Amino acid sequence: MAKTYDYLFKLLLIGDSGVGKTCVLFRFSEDAFNTTFISTIGIDFKIRTIELDGKKIKLQIWDTAGQERFRTITTAYYRGAMGIMLVYDVTNEKSFENIKNWIRNIEENASADVEKMLLGNKCELSDRRQVSKERGEQLAVEYGIKFMETSAKSSINVEEAFYTLARDIKAKMEKKLEASNPPKSGGNQLKASEPARKPPNWLARCTIL
Repeated sequence: MAKTYDYLFKLLLIGDSGVGKTCVLFRFSEDAFNTTFISTIGIDFKIRTIELDGKKIKLQIWDTAGQERFRTITTAYYRGAMGIMLVYDVTNEKSFENIKNWIRNIEENASADVEKMLLGNKCELSDRRQVSKERGEQLAVEYGIKFMETSAKSSINVEEAFYTLARDIKAKMEKKLEASNPPKSGGNQLKASEPARKPPNWLARCTIL
C-alpha cells in the first residue's frame, strides 16, 4: 500500500500530572476540550497528519503520565522521540520549577539532538497565574529552546506549537540528509584538485632538504 505521508515524526508530551498535557493533545488531534479527563495511566498516543512546505507529515504524539510511579514506563519512550514538549501549568509554580527535572530526564533518556519546546499551559486563567510569561521565556532562553504559552481550553497557540516543533524537526532532518549526500560534482572537483596541490609542497620540501 502506498504511503500517505512523506515523513513520520514521533513527538512526546512530558510534564507534571495535571498540567494539561492530555487536553493539549486532544485540542490538537481532535480540536476538542474535555474538562473531565482522568490522569493518563502510563502512556497514550494520537496521530494527526499535517502539511508543511508541500510535504505531508504524520505526527505520532505520545502523551505520558506525569506521576512518579509511571516514570520507568514513560522514560522508555524518550529514546525514539524526535521532538519533546515540556508542559507546565502557569497557575502552578511547582510544575514550573519541576521543568528542570524533566529536562534532566530528557538529557538522561532521549537522543542528544532531540528538538525541545517549552509550553506554559492554561494561560487563559490569568486571575490564577503564578508564573509570569517572562519567567517562561527566561527559562527557555536558559535551555536554548522555543517557548509558547498555550490554552487547550481557549485554543490558544496549540496548533502553532505543534507546527513550529514539526517545522524545526523537518529542517534538522533535511540538513542531515544534505550533509550525508553532498553534491557529486563538488566532491569530484575536490578530488581532482588534490593531486595538483600536493606536488608543489613535495617539491618545496625536497628543495629545502
